[in-house]
Amino acid sequence: MMSDIIPEACCGGRHESQLEGYSDDIKSKDIIKFEYAGTEAYVYAEIEDDKLLVVARGGDSTHRNGKYFKIRLETEDFSLLKDLQKVVDKHSISRANGHCVHVDGLPSGIGDRLSVEYKSGEKIYKESNQSLTISFDAADAIYDTFKKYVQKHGLDFTSAGSNQQLYDDADEEYLQGTWNGKHFGREISVTIDKKHITIKVDGKVTDDEDYVIYEGSVVSSRLKEGKTNPTSYYDYEFFNGVSTLKKKNWFTMTGYFLGDSYSTCDLMNFDKEKPKEKSN
Repeated sequence: MMSDIIPEACCGGRHESQLEGYSDDIKSKDIIKFEYAGTEAYVYAEIEDDKLLVVARGGDSTHRNGKYFKIRLETEDFSLLKDLQKVVDKHSISRANGHCVHVDGLPSGIGDRLSVEYKSGEKIYKESNQSLTISFDAADAIYDTFKKYVQKHGLDFTSAGSNQQLYDDADEEYLQGTWNGKHFGREISVTIDKKHITIKVDGKVTDDEDYVIYEGSVVSSRLKEGKTNPTSYYDYEFFNGVSTLKKKNWFTMTGYFLGDSYSTCDLMNFDKEKPKEKSN
């Protein structure tokens, strides 16, 4: 089972510790679980019910540049684990086994976390939010090993090569109806009829025009002056009552206010029916 739980000994304000029972000398070669959360991607493999479950995600989820990916794969091909053991041996990944560092207040995306379990019961675990616990070459080797494996199974570490839903964007069908909410005490009402949007603030119409959906954001259909080939939703004019809108869940949109200061509000439409869950 996948887990983002850090051993209790590694928690605290600023803490550096050595977990008991974790040795640099790993005798086993039979990996049954491998998990690495690095700066470039999260990769995971584990034997479950005589199959290998492989999960990988990473890339740029903010911009639709094709680099964001999400993969989930179950196969009877266990070669990935043998290839990962070669990486463990070549890059001495078990060195400093059990060493954990946590520095309070650091932003995410700096350090990493590694967890490897063997059939023998031996384990490798280390994590740090301050720096990488393994070399850059080792991190690249782990990434490349997973990438080559999924490519062998017809997938890739790209948006086009993913087999999981990447974005849950609003579409025209989802947007239809009236969405209501409050922003600093002001009543916000957004009514959408096909490709037309009407926005009211405290009962007064602030916007009455067509809209477009660009990279998941609902914006005015009017391009800003001088823009002919949009590469960002910032190339479109913002609405007056609410700058832009984006789907939050099946009955809620987030309204973004991007004027002199940044703020948001939830706009809800309780007439929406909850969609049925899709099986992978």
